Amino acid sequence: MALTRAFRWLLAGLGVVVALLAAAALLLPLLIDVQRFAPVVTGQLRRLTGREVTLGTIALRVLPVPAVTITPVTLGEGPRYPGRDAVRLKSLAVRLRPLPLLRGRLEFSSIVLEQPTVTVIRDRQGRWNFDDLIERAAAMDKAAAAAPEAAPPAAAPALGVARAEIRGGRVLVYDDAVVPGIRSEATIGPIDASVEGWGLGGRTTIDMSAGLGESRLAAKAHLGAPGTPAALTVDLPGSRLQAADLRPLFPWLGVASTGGLEVGGGIHVMGHASLPLEGVEAVSFEGTVDVEGMSYRDATLSRPIEKIGGRLAVNGSRATWEKFTASLGASEIHGRLEVEDFLRPRIGFALESQRLDLNDLVAAFPTGTPAAGAPAPAAGGGPDTTVLRQITARGSLAVKALRVQTFDLTEVRGTAALRDGALSLADAAAKLYGGSLAGAAGLDLARGAARWRLEATVKDVDVNGLASAYDPGLKDILRGRLTGRLGLEAVGDALDAILGTARGTARIEIADGSLTSISMLKQLAGLLEMAGGKGVGKEETPFESLVGTFAIGDRRATTTDLVLDSADLDLAANGRIGLDTRLDLGVTARFSEGATQGMVATTPRLKSLTDKDGRLTLFLVAAGTLALPQVGLDTRAQVRQVQDRQKEKVKERVRGRLLDLLGGAPKETTPPPEPPPEKPPR
Repeated sequence: MALTRAFRWLLAGLGVVVALLAAAALLLPLLIDVQRFAPVVTGQLRRLTGREVTLGTIALRVLPVPAVTITPVTLGEGPRYPGRDAVRLKSLAVRLRPLPLLRGRLEFSSIVLEQPTVTVIRDRQGRWNFDDLIERAAAMDKAAAAAPEAAPPAAAPALGVARAEIRGGRVLVYDDAVVPGIRSEATIGPIDASVEGWGLGGRTTIDMSAGLGESRLAAKAHLGAPGTPAALTVDLPGSRLQAADLRPLFPWLGVASTGGLEVGGGIHVMGHASLPLEGVEAVSFEGTVDVEGMSYRDATLSRPIEKIGGRLAVNGSRATWEKFTASLGASEIHGRLEVEDFLRPRIGFALESQRLDLNDLVAAFPTGTPAAGAPAPAAGGGPDTTVLRQITARGSLAVKALRVQTFDLTEVRGTAALRDGALSLADAAAKLYGGSLAGAAGLDLARGAARWRLEATVKDVDVNGLASAYDPGLKDILRGRLTGRLGLEAVGDALDAILGTARGTARIEIADGSLTSISMLKQLAGLLEMAGGKGVGKEETPFESLVGTFAIGDRRATTTDLVLDSADLDLAANGRIGLDTRLDLGVTARFSEGATQGMVATTPRLKSLTDKDGRLTLFLVAAGTLALPQVGLDTRAQVRQVQDRQKEKVKERVRGRLLDLLGGAPKETTPPPEPPPEKPPR
């Protein structure tokens, strides 16, 4: 009975204690003005950070566990950005663990940050807005290490967090250093994350996801235990992102100019990254990036680069791009790339293409073309080509079919390079209309209108095919196999502009060819045929060789030594052939001695047109165009020839008379015959 009574008293006592605790839990938040602790807390935080800290309304809760909620919380910027907030939280909720307090540790069972916004700024000198916090923390650690007696371990309770949550956070990035002269901005969010084990003596684990547009990037991260370098290791198990959502990050991926940027397609990212907390710009990523059907267009392009694909294996600042593909208009290219330094890429490559049209490439970079005959634009003209000019590349290129303006080459191979916006092809070899081409070429798209350069040697090229490609109206005008050398520079996007600015020299040798016979040549062919000669045909003039040199400029090619050799007719020309095929030539036609004799025998009047060597010589003028030439006699030159011939005859007659007056020409004397040898004695 006594035990029962005692047990009842114990239960009653416990009930009273519980009631008192419950009453205390309800009354303490009402009786204690927790707001008066705000200045103390903000003062301590100001001493630690050197920044202004503002706490909003503070609410205390005792049950079921002690908890404090602050709405809102802000951490101000440093002196470089006065009046701004570096961190702003909609609310901060903290729950304490009571038992660790008895052991001198301040442990939070949970911390919940609602809608935090963190602003990250880097100025032109590369200084971050949180550098002062890192420097301040390092200085405090150094001071504590130098004077441990001044800061015994029991001076302040150790701090730990069992679990922290971030809900709906954002990171705002403003960077003036990644692209000189341009502020790069990005917003990453919403960010949802959980952090476990921070400050509890072991490794801190982080499970998070971050939004970027419509895409979400999931990651698991780890922060090393105390005593190890302060670095965050991030594992990306695999996330598919829309390329369009990555646009804000392009400045940090090496795309300096994002004006008018349009991207499409998707990428799949998997790997891990290391982020040193004392130098976040030194972030290092290792993993793979699969690019699928990506397209890209910026303000420098008139049409997008499409069908970009392949797999990038990234290791820090280096990457290998296997099975790379891309297309531009009717052109496509594929192969392998090796990339270093993503901000100013250096690329090595081995690329191939079934079809590559340089006209597509030139049209993709609209520059505006100088008028025909106008001087080349000054360097740096035209639109912003920053992206092209910041890439350096070199490697091998093999193209099955290459289109350049109106010309088609096949089996093109060489060493290609891109430097300061200029493309070049060295050690080039290609097939050209049944023959071959070798040399070097260049195309600069970064300085206004396209700048072309060609140094090439051609051999055994089908002249008819080459001429027809240049101008369809020249088809079947000239035949033969062309060998020669061309050095040419020009400026322009279209053929007309290129012809208007072309400067250079050419040397041609056409062997075993034929020239379509025209107007007067057809009449000469009839005369020659009557004389038994066959050097000129009524429909075409076959020749053994056509050789000459040309100076190219001012929309024309000028020659002083163009010579055609055939069996019974030689042609020598000087003057100009316009790059639009217009003719302004003086032509001297000389028939062989045999052909001359036959024609003079048939038409004696032609004897007056023979030269001092006895060869029939005609002086012609060629005008019109190569397709529709107009050939006529150069009467002045012909008259001069007749006059010169008559003068020679007069001179001969005068000379003969003078010799007669002087006794005639000296006669040759015949030496007397030698006497016969004497007979030997018997």
